[in-house]
Amino acid sequence: MHFIKRYFFLTPLIALGLLAQACTTNSEPEPKPNDKSDIPFPCENGKANSKYDCNNVDLFSIVTPQELGGDKLNDIWGWTDPETKKQYALVGLTDGVSFVDITEPENPIVIGKLDESSLNQKYKQLPRWSYPSCMVGIGEADYTKSLTKGTTWRDHKVYNNHLYVVSDAQPHGMQAFDLTRLRKYDGSTFQTFTHDFLYDKFSNSHNIVINEETGFAYATGITQGELCGSQDSTGLHMVDLSDPKNPTFAGCYIDSSPGNYRIAPGYIHDAQCVTYSGPDTEYTGQEVCFNSAEGNVVIADVTDKENPKTLGFNRVPDMYYSHQGWLTEDQNYFLMNDELDELNLNRNTKTYIWDVRDLDNPTFVGHYNHSTTTIDHNLYIKGNHAYETNYKSGLRILNLDGVASANLEEVAFFDTQPVLNNSSNEASFDGTWSNFPFFDNGIVILSDISNGLFVVRPNLNN
Repeated sequence: MHFIKRYFFLTPLIALGLLAQACTTNSEPEPKPNDKSDIPFPCENGKANSKYDCNNVDLFSIVTPQELGGDKLNDIWGWTDPETKKQYALVGLTDGVSFVDITEPENPIVIGKLDESSLNQKYKQLPRWSYPSCMVGIGEADYTKSLTKGTTWRDHKVYNNHLYVVSDAQPHGMQAFDLTRLRKYDGSTFQTFTHDFLYDKFSNSHNIVINEETGFAYATGITQGELCGSQDSTGLHMVDLSDPKNPTFAGCYIDSSPGNYRIAPGYIHDAQCVTYSGPDTEYTGQEVCFNSAEGNVVIADVTDKENPKTLGFNRVPDMYYSHQGWLTEDQNYFLMNDELDELNLNRNTKTYIWDVRDLDNPTFVGHYNHSTTTIDHNLYIKGNHAYETNYKSGLRILNLDGVASANLEEVAFFDTQPVLNNSSNEASFDGTWSNFPFFDNGIVILSDISNGLFVVRPNLNN
């Protein structure tokens, strides 16, 4: 039997509140800013559950790695079932993806796990340390080197109610899984799932990117594959998801001319691909990818899958490793994290801000300098706020009013690493890997490598 760890007991008042909530419509109003009656562990006097440092972020629940069916966590994404309106956390593990129903955020229910794939029959299992990703960033961490099952890296995104999963440092391909299968869960036992389809045109991939408007996926960081990826040349491997259980190859984008690579010529670590609606009207309606490409930020027009082209690229001298980034909602600016500068340059956490109003000529605006010294890892933007997961300093939420001058303001945070001899401010590879801030009800889910899934809700009205 698989048990969920309970962190509190429902009081009669909360139970009545949940009953009343169940009778309301799906468009119920957001909680009042100062109403804490439904929150198990509100952030009060700088602490949640007397343990976690916080500001304007309340804690609802935690699910440990063991309860998720794994050992260590990596990436995370979310899905709302359009039919049942249930919300799910899709939690990456070193050997699969765990599915958690968080419709009641104070009472998460672990449904089961999608086991990782194996492509050993098609692609040779290379020695772990022959994969270049293992020599960069978290690949150098002690726990990564000690893994005997699975791999540190797994990434996944959702399109058309299907989950697409890739993994690095091993033969894996891209799994396709129909998330509507989760509707059949009867609450009895922990379920073990297999994928509906395995796309095998590449072996390893560091990240998967999906443009939900067009239905195309973009696999990044491929160094072993049939198409678009080797240690000599790599970029974006483009996949058509129009038939969700039968993805098909669409094309390659490879351009090594920007240079400044560490892993391979043209290597792209992560990207955001959008149907462009920003101020550069020359490209309105085109499909454009904003690529975090190691030593550069690279912008590419991928509308024509047979003939994608680089529009512009740039870098600054103090940029160590362009890891990941996200556009502001008006597509004027691109916020980027550098995974290696804090550790190697011995400086405070920095968020890089790029002016991308001219796609042919992205320009550097400046840094936002954090008060912490931790490594910044993944960030997303919702509304006028950036949600950053910065390893050992947890979730950091920044107001973007001053983005044009790199003058951001931290308005909320939640640190998943309880302070032990100031260890939560270290530039090391542990703590929060990523976050998903896109649920309509304001819930944010965090994946902490060692401590599990955190379900929180920011209060940005204060």
